[in-house]
Amino acid sequence: MPSAPDPHLRLTPPPGAMPDAADVFAILVREHAERLLVYLRATVPSSAVDDLFQDTVLVAWRRLPDYDRTRPFGAWLRGIARNLVMDHRSRMHRERPTDDAILDGIDRRAQEMDGMDREEVRARIAALDECVAALPDEYRTVIHLAYRLDAPVARIAAEVGATVEATKKRLQRARGMIAACIESKGATA
Repeated sequence: MPSAPDPHLRLTPPPGAMPDAADVFAILVREHAERLLVYLRATVPSSAVDDLFQDTVLVAWRRLPDYDRTRPFGAWLRGIARNLVMDHRSRMHRERPTDDAILDGIDRRAQEMDGMDREEVRARIAALDECVAALPDEYRTVIHLAYRLDAPVARIAAEVGATVEATKKRLQRARGMIAACIESKGATA
């Protein structure tokens, strides 16, 4: 998985030169890369994150003249990513359709993260990782299959040897345990 955009992008213009659009764009992408990756990891299987990250940056570069500088760059970038995620999911013909309410929730959380510094974002991600790791095996397995591998509920049920309804309930309980754990760590705003 990518951790940042292309390392060959210049961070600053050569000494004495005025930054051009490519320089400014590279700086903005670097500033928002981690949050964009978090957003993509929350919405698509890990196998699609790299391609969607690159596609988002490419579309943003092509549409840079359309960017309204009075609005936050990160939100604009995520808007492009959201459209690409919707296209990706429709092409994949997933068993579970894209739920706009889920994407809206992810969008709200991403906007909250815009106000945080990188260390705070990293702390929240670390808290999430710790809470998932602390789950009992039966719950950690369904979370891994659902969110890391983007497996449909029917496949998860078959994999863990449970009914679809029991698997849905297990996912619900696991999400509740994760939320309680994160809250106890003080990682929520």
